[in-house]
Amino acid sequence: MWYTTVRNPSIALIKQGYHILAEYNLVKEELKNIYAIPSYACGLHWFGVIFVHSGIYAGSVFRFSILLPDNFPADISLPTVVFSSAVLHPHICPQNKTLDLAHFLNEWRKDEHHIWHVLRYIQAIFADPEGSICTGQSSSGDLVVMDEVRNMDALNILVKSRPEYIERVQEQAILSRNLIYDRPPTEDPHYIIVEPYCAERHLKFMDQLKSPCWKEATSMDCSQPSEYLGHIDSSRQMDEEETNQLEKLHRGRIPEPQREEAEVSL
Repeated sequence: MWYTTVRNPSIALIKQGYHILAEYNLVKEELKNIYAIPSYACGLHWFGVIFVHSGIYAGSVFRFSILLPDNFPADISLPTVVFSSAVLHPHICPQNKTLDLAHFLNEWRKDEHHIWHVLRYIQAIFADPEGSICTGQSSSGDLVVMDEVRNMDALNILVKSRPEYIERVQEQAILSRNLIYDRPPTEDPHYIIVEPYCAERHLKFMDQLKSPCWKEATSMDCSQPSEYLGHIDSSRQMDEEETNQLEKLHRGRIPEPQREEAEVSL
Protein backbone atom coordinates (compact mmCIF):
# COMPACT_ATOMS: atom_id res chain seq x y z
CA MET A 1 0.00 0.00 0.00
CA TRP A 2 1.29 3.46 -0.89
CA TYR A 3 1.52 5.80 2.08
CA THR A 4 2.05 9.53 2.43
CA THR A 5 1.80 12.30 5.00
CA VAL A 6 1.68 15.01 2.33
CA ARG A 7 -1.55 17.01 2.09
CA ASN A 8 -2.27 15.91 -1.49
CA PRO A 9 -1.96 12.10 -1.52
CA SER A 10 -2.24 11.81 -5.30
CA ILE A 11 0.72 14.11 -5.97
CA ALA A 12 2.74 12.39 -3.25
CA LEU A 13 2.07 9.00 -4.84
CA ILE A 14 3.23 10.22 -8.23
CA LYS A 15 6.40 11.72 -6.77
CA GLN A 16 7.12 8.46 -4.99
CA GLY A 17 6.59 6.66 -8.28
CA TYR A 18 9.17 8.92 -9.93
CA HIS A 19 11.66 8.14 -7.14
CA ILE A 20 11.15 4.42 -7.63
CA LEU A 21 11.50 4.72 -11.40
CA ALA A 22 14.77 6.61 -10.91
CA GLU A 23 15.98 3.84 -8.59
CA TYR A 24 15.15 1.22 -11.21
CA ASN A 25 17.05 3.14 -13.90
CA LEU A 26 20.13 3.21 -11.65
CA VAL A 27 19.83 -0.53 -10.99
CA LYS A 28 19.86 -1.24 -14.72
CA GLU A 29 23.02 0.83 -15.18
CA GLU A 30 25.06 -0.25 -12.17
CA LEU A 31 24.80 -4.03 -11.86
CA LYS A 32 25.42 -7.35 -13.61
CA ASN A 33 24.41 -10.91 -12.65
CA ILE A 34 21.81 -9.58 -10.24
CA TYR A 35 18.44 -8.28 -11.38
CA ALA A 36 15.61 -6.45 -9.65
CA ILE A 37 12.45 -4.76 -10.85
CA PRO A 38 9.50 -3.11 -9.06
CA SER A 39 6.30 -5.09 -9.01
CA TYR A 40 3.62 -3.93 -11.44
CA ALA A 41 1.06 -3.99 -8.62
CA CYS A 42 3.11 -2.03 -6.08
CA GLY A 43 6.37 -0.17 -6.60
CA LEU A 44 7.35 -0.77 -2.97
CA HIS A 45 7.68 -4.51 -3.66
CA TRP A 46 10.62 -5.51 -5.88
CA PHE A 47 11.31 -8.90 -7.45
CA GLY A 48 14.96 -9.96 -7.60
CA VAL A 49 17.22 -12.81 -8.65
CA ILE A 50 20.98 -13.28 -8.31
CA PHE A 51 23.24 -15.59 -10.33
CA VAL A 52 26.47 -16.44 -8.47
CA HIS A 53 29.33 -17.42 -10.79
CA SER A 54 32.35 -17.65 -8.49
CA GLY A 55 33.42 -18.47 -4.94
CA ILE A 56 31.83 -20.86 -2.47
CA TYR A 57 28.33 -20.15 -3.80
CA ALA A 58 29.22 -20.58 -7.49
CA GLY A 59 26.34 -22.08 -9.44
CA SER A 60 23.69 -20.78 -7.05
CA VAL A 61 20.60 -18.92 -8.28
CA PHE A 62 18.56 -17.23 -5.57
CA ARG A 63 15.27 -15.38 -5.83
CA PHE A 64 14.47 -12.64 -3.35
CA SER A 65 12.10 -9.76 -2.72
CA ILE A 66 12.88 -6.24 -1.55
CA LEU A 67 10.16 -4.57 0.50
CA LEU A 68 10.52 -0.80 0.77
CA PRO A 69 9.07 1.23 3.68
CA ASP A 70 5.69 2.86 3.03
CA ASN A 71 7.18 6.36 3.10
CA PHE A 72 10.15 5.53 0.86
CA PRO A 73 12.55 7.24 0.24
CA ALA A 74 12.03 9.63 3.15
CA ASP A 75 11.71 6.88 5.77
CA ILE A 76 14.97 6.09 7.59
CA SER A 77 13.90 2.46 8.02
CA LEU A 78 15.93 -0.01 6.01
CA PRO A 79 14.40 -2.06 3.19
CA THR A 80 13.58 -5.69 3.97
CA VAL A 81 15.23 -8.36 1.82
CA VAL A 82 13.49 -11.75 1.91
CA PHE A 83 14.77 -14.80 0.02
CA SER A 84 12.28 -17.14 -1.59
CA SER A 85 14.02 -20.32 -0.44
CA ALA A 86 16.28 -21.36 2.42
CA VAL A 87 19.83 -20.01 2.04
CA LEU A 88 22.73 -21.09 4.24
CA HIS A 89 24.53 -17.88 5.18
CA PRO A 90 25.47 -16.24 8.49
CA HIS A 91 23.57 -13.06 7.61
CA ILE A 92 20.34 -14.76 6.48
CA CYS A 93 17.82 -15.86 9.09
CA PRO A 94 16.97 -19.57 8.65
CA GLN A 95 13.42 -19.07 9.97
CA ASN A 96 12.07 -16.11 7.97
CA LYS A 97 14.79 -16.02 5.24
CA THR A 98 15.46 -12.29 5.77
CA LEU A 99 18.84 -10.69 5.18
CA ASP A 100 20.39 -8.63 7.97
CA LEU A 101 21.27 -5.20 6.54
CA ALA A 102 22.18 -3.69 9.91
CA HIS A 103 25.86 -4.57 9.51
CA PHE A 104 25.85 -2.68 6.23
CA LEU A 105 23.61 0.32 6.94
CA ASN A 106 22.52 1.89 10.20
CA GLU A 107 19.63 3.79 8.66
CA TRP A 108 18.38 4.80 5.22
CA ARG A 109 19.45 8.23 3.98
CA LYS A 110 17.60 9.20 0.83
CA ASP A 111 20.36 11.50 -0.43
CA GLU A 112 23.07 8.85 -0.01
CA HIS A 113 21.57 5.39 -0.37
CA HIS A 114 19.99 3.63 -3.31
CA ILE A 115 18.49 0.23 -4.08
CA TRP A 116 21.59 -0.72 -6.05
CA HIS A 117 23.63 -0.39 -2.84
CA VAL A 118 21.49 -3.12 -1.31
CA LEU A 119 21.94 -5.29 -4.40
CA ARG A 120 25.71 -4.77 -4.29
CA TYR A 121 25.69 -5.88 -0.66
CA ILE A 122 23.78 -9.04 -1.60
CA GLN A 123 26.45 -9.77 -4.21
CA ALA A 124 29.23 -9.11 -1.69
CA ILE A 125 28.01 -11.50 1.00
CA PHE A 126 27.84 -14.37 -1.51
CA ALA A 127 31.15 -13.51 -3.18
CA ASP A 128 33.00 -13.38 0.15
CA PRO A 129 30.99 -14.87 3.04
CA GLU A 130 34.05 -15.00 5.29
CA GLY A 131 34.84 -11.36 4.68
CA SER A 132 31.26 -10.44 5.51
CA ILE A 133 31.60 -11.81 9.05
CA CYS A 134 35.12 -10.54 9.73
CA THR A 135 35.60 -7.56 12.04
CA GLY A 136 39.42 -7.42 12.04
CA GLN A 137 42.53 -9.33 13.05
CA SER A 138 43.86 -10.38 16.44
CA SER A 139 47.41 -9.65 17.62
CA SER A 140 48.39 -13.13 16.44
CA GLY A 141 47.03 -12.47 12.95
CA ASP A 142 43.89 -14.58 13.27
CA LEU A 143 40.64 -13.24 11.86
CA VAL A 144 38.15 -11.91 14.39
CA VAL A 145 34.53 -12.70 13.49
CA MET A 146 31.24 -11.21 14.62
CA ASP A 147 29.81 -12.28 17.96
CA GLU A 148 26.22 -12.30 16.74
CA VAL A 149 24.65 -12.90 13.33
CA ARG A 150 21.25 -14.02 12.02
CA ASN A 151 22.38 -17.64 11.59
CA MET A 152 24.86 -18.66 14.31
CA ASP A 153 24.95 -22.27 13.12
CA ALA A 154 26.10 -21.16 9.67
CA LEU A 155 28.72 -18.91 11.26
CA ASN A 156 30.14 -21.74 13.39
CA ILE A 157 30.29 -24.18 10.48
CA LEU A 158 31.98 -21.62 8.23
CA VAL A 159 34.60 -20.78 10.86
CA LYS A 160 35.25 -24.26 12.27
CA SER A 161 34.53 -26.58 9.35
CA ARG A 162 34.87 -24.83 6.02
CA PRO A 163 34.79 -28.05 3.90
CA GLU A 164 31.43 -28.99 5.46
CA TYR A 165 30.12 -25.50 4.79
CA ILE A 166 31.16 -25.68 1.14
CA GLU A 167 29.55 -29.10 0.75
CA ARG A 168 26.24 -27.90 2.17
CA VAL A 169 26.29 -24.73 0.07
CA GLN A 170 26.91 -26.71 -3.13
CA GLU A 171 24.04 -29.06 -2.34
CA GLN A 172 21.89 -25.99 -1.91
CA ALA A 173 23.18 -24.57 -5.21
CA ILE A 174 21.91 -27.61 -7.10
CA LEU A 175 18.49 -27.24 -5.49
CA SER A 176 18.39 -23.51 -6.24
CA ARG A 177 18.99 -24.12 -9.95
CA ASN A 178 16.05 -26.53 -10.03
CA LEU A 179 13.75 -24.14 -8.17
CA ILE A 180 14.46 -21.24 -10.51
CA TYR A 181 12.15 -22.77 -13.14
CA ASP A 182 9.20 -23.21 -10.77
CA ARG A 183 5.87 -21.75 -11.73
CA PRO A 184 5.60 -18.08 -10.67
CA PRO A 185 3.79 -17.69 -7.33
CA THR A 186 2.16 -14.52 -8.64
CA GLU A 187 0.54 -13.32 -11.85
CA ASP A 188 2.36 -9.98 -11.62
CA PRO A 189 3.71 -9.29 -15.14
CA HIS A 190 6.98 -7.94 -13.69
CA TYR A 191 7.86 -11.19 -11.94
CA ILE A 192 11.25 -12.36 -13.27
CA ILE A 193 10.81 -15.59 -15.22
CA VAL A 194 13.76 -17.85 -16.11
CA GLU A 195 13.23 -20.44 -18.81
CA PRO A 196 15.35 -23.58 -19.43
CA TYR A 197 17.67 -23.56 -22.41
CA CYS A 198 15.95 -24.64 -25.61
CA ALA A 199 18.39 -25.41 -28.44
CA GLU A 200 15.84 -24.97 -31.21
CA ARG A 201 14.67 -21.62 -29.93
CA HIS A 202 18.06 -20.15 -28.99
CA LEU A 203 19.96 -21.39 -32.03
CA LYS A 204 17.30 -19.83 -34.24
CA PHE A 205 17.83 -16.54 -32.44
CA MET A 206 21.62 -16.82 -32.88
CA ASP A 207 21.14 -17.41 -36.60
CA GLN A 208 19.10 -14.21 -36.76
CA LEU A 209 21.97 -12.33 -35.12
CA LYS A 210 24.35 -13.62 -37.80
CA SER A 211 22.07 -12.84 -40.75
CA PRO A 212 22.88 -9.82 -42.98
CA CYS A 213 19.38 -8.37 -42.62
CA TRP A 214 19.65 -8.42 -38.81
CA LYS A 215 23.08 -6.80 -38.87
CA GLU A 216 21.86 -4.14 -41.25
CA ALA A 217 18.83 -3.41 -39.08
CA THR A 218 20.86 -3.14 -35.86
CA SER A 219 24.04 -1.55 -37.19
CA MET A 220 24.90 2.00 -36.16
CA ASP A 221 25.94 4.70 -38.61
CA CYS A 222 29.39 5.65 -37.37
CA SER A 223 29.67 8.58 -39.77
CA GLN A 224 27.69 10.77 -37.41
CA PRO A 225 28.05 10.59 -33.62
CA SER A 226 25.01 9.96 -31.51
CA GLU A 227 23.24 13.12 -30.45
CA TYR A 228 23.41 11.95 -26.82
CA LEU A 229 26.87 10.37 -26.64
CA GLY A 230 28.66 12.61 -29.11
CA HIS A 231 29.26 15.32 -26.52
CA ILE A 232 30.51 13.05 -23.71
CA ASP A 233 34.27 12.75 -23.60
CA SER A 234 35.07 12.20 -19.92
CA SER A 235 33.81 10.28 -16.90
CA ARG A 236 33.02 13.58 -15.21
CA GLN A 237 30.71 14.55 -18.05
CA MET A 238 29.04 11.14 -17.88
CA ASP A 239 28.36 11.66 -14.17
CA GLU A 240 26.98 15.12 -14.88
CA GLU A 241 24.77 13.76 -17.65
CA GLU A 242 23.37 11.08 -15.32
CA THR A 243 22.64 13.73 -12.69
CA ASN A 244 20.88 15.90 -15.27
CA GLN A 245 18.74 12.99 -16.43
CA LEU A 246 17.67 12.20 -12.86
CA GLU A 247 16.85 15.87 -12.23
CA LYS A 248 14.69 15.90 -15.35
CA LEU A 249 12.94 12.80 -14.11
CA HIS A 250 12.16 14.38 -10.74
CA ARG A 251 10.99 17.61 -12.37
CA GLY A 252 8.62 15.73 -14.65
CA ARG A 253 5.20 17.24 -15.28
CA ILE A 254 2.53 16.16 -12.80
CA PRO A 255 -0.26 14.44 -14.77
CA GLU A 256 -3.79 15.72 -14.73
CA PRO A 257 -6.10 14.17 -12.09
CA GLN A 258 -7.80 11.76 -14.48
CA ARG A 259 -4.40 10.32 -15.51
CA GLU A 260 -2.79 10.01 -12.09
CA GLU A 261 -3.70 6.38 -11.49
CA ALA A 262 -2.13 5.25 -14.75
CA GLU A 263 1.07 7.19 -14.13
CA VAL A 264 1.64 5.72 -10.67
CA SER A 265 1.72 2.13 -11.94
CA LEU A 266 5.18 0.97 -12.96
